Amino acid sequence: MPIFKMSLKESLAKHKLWLDSHGENGQRLSAAGANFEKADLSQANLSKANLSGANLSEANLSEANLREATLFGANLSGINLNDANLSAALLSGADLQGATLQRAILTEALLCEANLIDVDLSHADLHKANLSLGIPEFVKAKNIQSLLLGNPIPSLFANQTNLNRANLTEANLSEANLDFANLTEANLTGANLSKAKLFAVDLSQANLSSANLNGADLFRVKALDTNFSSADFTDTCIEEWLINLDTRFDDVSCDSIYLKHILRSLPDYILRRYSDRRPFNPQTKFAKGDFVKLISRDKTITELEERGSDILQQYLLVEELNQMFEQLSEQYSDRYVDASESERQTLLKLELTYQTKINPAFRERLLEAIAVQNRELSNFLANNNFVAISPEMLQKWLGVHE
Repeated sequence: MPIFKMSLKESLAKHKLWLDSHGENGQRLSAAGANFEKADLSQANLSKANLSGANLSEANLSEANLREATLFGANLSGINLNDANLSAALLSGADLQGATLQRAILTEALLCEANLIDVDLSHADLHKANLSLGIPEFVKAKNIQSLLLGNPIPSLFANQTNLNRANLTEANLSEANLDFANLTEANLTGANLSKAKLFAVDLSQANLSSANLNGADLFRVKALDTNFSSADFTDTCIEEWLINLDTRFDDVSCDSIYLKHILRSLPDYILRRYSDRRPFNPQTKFAKGDFVKLISRDKTITELEERGSDILQQYLLVEELNQMFEQLSEQYSDRYVDASESERQTLLKLELTYQTKINPAFRERLLEAIAVQNRELSNFLANNNFVAISPEMLQKWLGVHE
């Protein structure tokens, strides 16, 4: 053991000299596959060291400098990395189960496909960290496009970064890439997830109370029984997310939301732009409670669709139309206060054309309701707060001529 300590001490000294001389003197620490189990390396300078595959389980590296260190596939289970600097470190495939990284700096760190079950990252800084899949962005982009076309790719989720039950209280995850990650039962209370990428992330039973989700991408997020109380959803994209009646939105704040994506695959990254803003008018914001009303309606629709009776389907269709008419009325009430019935019908026709183009299933449901002479639909079209139209006029707008 004394020989090991002396060897390690000498190696660290040579590594320091290598760092200080910018590689001209000394020697870079290369300990791939080495065993440092339960070693005390607190405050050690391991910047740019190669520790790939090393066993550092239950070691003490608190306040250590691991900036740009290589730790691919390393065993870091139970390690103490409190207050350590791991910025730009390479940790893909590493096992960090049960590790503590309180207040650790992991800005731009690579944590693809790492095991982070039960890890403590409270107050850690993960700005621009990559916790997504360990594949090039252009490959991931192709896989995402395949998923959107309905083609399952099981291997994507088999290799996801696992943050189950992780403690990320007040962690900084702004602009972090968490695509496909597993965050079930994670604690993200007060976490900063502004502009974070969360495509197909599982947030079920996670706690995101008081989290900052401003501008975050929640495309296809699974958030069953998730707690979003007091979270900020402003400018978040929620296309195809999955929530249920036990997903909590108490006291959330939200000025606006996006319902659709425009995805473009580029050679080294995925260009993501949000579209279909609510409220429609970019100069307006949600009044207090409007976002919750929208979400509550979506939750009700999801629950009722699962039950699937004809009466419930009629209810859903009228509810969707009512939402559209209310939004049109809100958007144009000031600008077109003196608009004629014909002008309002034109505005409605444009909106319906757009909505049925991006959602062909909605068009088919409307046509089916017209064909069976749905009484609820007819009553709604004749008596609403925007403009009255007949089922025959609607049918014509939808491109069907008798």
